[in-house]
Amino acid sequence: MPGAVWWVGAPGGSVSHGAEGHAAVEPEPIPVREETPFDLASLTKPLATAVLALMLERDRLLDLDAPLQVGFPALARSPFGDATLRDAATHRGGFPAWIALYLSGQRREDYVRAIAGARPGAARGTTLYSDLGYVLLGFAIERAGRATLARQFQDRIAGPLGLSRAGFEDGSGRFADAAATERGNAYERSLAGASAAASRFREHLLRGEVHDGNAWGLGGVAGHAGLFATAEEVAAIAFAILEPARLGLSAGALDAMLVPGEREAGRTFGFALARDTESVRGVLPGHAVGHLGFTGTSLWIDAGQPRIYVLLTNRVHPSVGPREFAPTRRAFHALAAAL
Repeated sequence: MPGAVWWVGAPGGSVSHGAEGHAAVEPEPIPVREETPFDLASLTKPLATAVLALMLERDRLLDLDAPLQVGFPALARSPFGDATLRDAATHRGGFPAWIALYLSGQRREDYVRAIAGARPGAARGTTLYSDLGYVLLGFAIERAGRATLARQFQDRIAGPLGLSRAGFEDGSGRFADAAATERGNAYERSLAGASAAASRFREHLLRGEVHDGNAWGLGGVAGHAGLFATAEEVAAIAFAILEPARLGLSAGALDAMLVPGEREAGRTFGFALARDTESVRGVLPGHAVGHLGFTGTSLWIDAGQPRIYVLLTNRVHPSVGPREFAPTRRAFHALAAAL
């Protein structure tokens, strides 16, 4: 990884924070700083989408237990029509892990149609991590809240918490100083296969522009990816999950993110459990919850202490390397947990 920023601490403050390395090594070296925002990738799922979904449910604007086909008629004859938004949020909807939705078009209806035509990755009710459920959950939030995810995140999360370096990059260039990610979409292009070789893929160095292709196809704002933030502001959102009053919510309003439901033994609403995650299993308490981002980011919350662990890296810059990143994450958390 060219660079890394970390923040470890409790509601009273950090016990360790810092930055090392470079935000970019191409076209020239640029040092990383603690104030450098990162493309959070899949941390978008818990920090924006899951929080907003639970808020809208409490406002009685979003029914998380309604079948997907109610809000998305195109899914009615698909294998996913009977799954619910709650299933999508806990990765139990049966969706495949990933497909390049943006190759079918860049409108929301194009994405929904592509998902409807996808082959199941697992039986409904079986846990299989998938971006596709969160794509749909993001669409449902925008419809229920009558505003984009970016607007709702700003109004209901970033604004109340006083965050200035957390949000979606929607073409404004506000994250031009972010840590760089991949040169183009080489990794996703390889996943898409030869049949997609002639389709549109980016080739320029991505900096301040979302790395994930499906989020990019939606203009940088999606339920599964697209959020940028600094390490300190990631921690601020994590503390708000522990203490919902910071967001104007009652105590326990976001407990579904911290404790699995009766049917969701492997995941909570938005997070994975440490006991089921290679990079922290046996290092953090098994009940700790967290999430990883493909770009090299992670957040873990140990509500028992409480303690927050944030690690942001640009491990996909300038290209996605062959080495596994889990050992690096594990070594970091072993050091951090001993503080």
